[in-house]
Amino acid sequence: MNPDLWPVHALVDGLYASGVRRAVISPGSRNTPLVFALIEHGGIEPVSHMDERSAGFFALGMARQSGEPVAVVCTSGTAVANLYPAVVEAYFSRVPLVVLTADRPAELREVGANQTIRQPNLFGAHVKWACETPVPQDRTDLALNLRGLALRAGLIARTVPEGPVHLNVPFREPLLPPRRSETRELEEVPAIHGQPSPPAPCAPSSLAQVEEALARARRPLVVAGPMRPGSLAQAVAHFATAAGIPLLADILSQCRDSDASVPYYDLVLRAGAAPEPPDLVLRFGGEVTSKLLSSWLRGARAEFVVFDETPLYRDSGHLATHVVVGDPTAWLHDVSPALGDWREYRAAWREATGAAARALDASLPWFEGEAVRTAVEALNPAHVLVLGNSRPIRDADALALPQPGVEVYANRGASGIDGVTSTALGIAVASGRPTLLVIGDVSFYHDLNGLAAARELSSPFVAVLVHNAGGGIFRHLAQAERPDEIDWFTTPHELDFAPIVRAYGGVHVCAGDAGALRSALREAMARPGLTVVEVRFPNDESPRMYRELFARLASERGVGAR
Repeated sequence: MNPDLWPVHALVDGLYASGVRRAVISPGSRNTPLVFALIEHGGIEPVSHMDERSAGFFALGMARQSGEPVAVVCTSGTAVANLYPAVVEAYFSRVPLVVLTADRPAELREVGANQTIRQPNLFGAHVKWACETPVPQDRTDLALNLRGLALRAGLIARTVPEGPVHLNVPFREPLLPPRRSETRELEEVPAIHGQPSPPAPCAPSSLAQVEEALARARRPLVVAGPMRPGSLAQAVAHFATAAGIPLLADILSQCRDSDASVPYYDLVLRAGAAPEPPDLVLRFGGEVTSKLLSSWLRGARAEFVVFDETPLYRDSGHLATHVVVGDPTAWLHDVSPALGDWREYRAAWREATGAAARALDASLPWFEGEAVRTAVEALNPAHVLVLGNSRPIRDADALALPQPGVEVYANRGASGIDGVTSTALGIAVASGRPTLLVIGDVSFYHDLNGLAAARELSSPFVAVLVHNAGGGIFRHLAQAERPDEIDWFTTPHELDFAPIVRAYGGVHVCAGDAGALRSALREAMARPGLTVVEVRFPNDESPRMYRELFARLASERGVGAR
């Protein structure tokens, strides 16, 4: 036992005071003091995950769903570097993550000491704040310092824009700290509490300019990008409905079920069947999934209002003519819906999307997009949906209408395909609700180690594995114009995932059509634990099916498909 290490208990007290209630721990030697302090605290729930890369995404998933900061703890060396992908995603998707990395002390750096790398500031510009703590010593002032730094880390992670922070904590051997119950010195450290302020309401002068723009608009649109479930998404849906403004709601917006929501807008745009472009756009949330929608809005040359909780607003198309910073929730509920009469514009959108709905219902063939649509629309409001990147989220955004109340998540901060399974498992464990993950085979392969966290499940977790033998998204992109070299991008493989799923204690089944998929989902969503439902398709089939769908819609509307 090392009496110098008792201040590490004060550090964990600071985490708790900042709102941290969960910690994901990867094993190692140098992080021994942190591990013991966390598991002995009593107010922080520890979870063990042996793979640091998957552990980072698992913690991110828990934080994304709960809205609370989650700590992720690892040992020194390359273990820290394995957290980098999750840190990047947390930064760009604004998820509160507290990264605690154990390290060697300064005298062991740059001298060839084993498992020692340049850890301070390793994550660079991808964290909101980074700090190296002093080496713990048997001193009350250092205990106060460590506790204050941990409290600050959690509060910074929680303050908008939320995001990851990094505390690098060096330790000297021996690494075994005294037990918390044996640490009388903690009595000298008074209790501390912290709470970040909520986002301030939008400035009245900015909102007045928006109301003036609405009053003169003839064709306004509300565009809802990715948002977390909660009051803002509900307020956006309420406003669009009350005002009678068409709402183009991204699959991750949490308000696609609104009465004002325009379904299948991506198909309508692709078929060249959209109404006249808007003259005013009000955009809430992050960047939308549909590239075609972004391109169409860019060509509209409309007044464009971006609402964001911070000045770090998202606007990759440089479209903003007005930026409104703050929380618009109260304004969205209170603003007068009588600013204009937009019934004609709303009717034009409903006519166009009605044609898209008829085209979809006209015996859509069984292909990847239909499998994603079937899975998403099989969920009920008690369920949670997580979408993988590449094709699954694009298919869901274009084709699927989740039932009201279904929470929808994805890693769209950096839109990587790594760590998706771990993120989904973290969301499932944090929510305790039946969770569906829709994921492609290459993304599933990238995070097979993440399946180890399935042992933490208390509810059903179902992965619909869309298997097209690798990288089918490239059949939709420019690379498809070079068919002789396409395999360098689609990376075909012969992997059999069934024994791998069973090795992690899961159930693996195959579904060959929509009816079989619905049946498999009904059974799996009633069975706690991991189930993988695999659906297989030819790698080159999806683009052809979409072309047929666009042609059918364009024909009905009397226009040429794009």
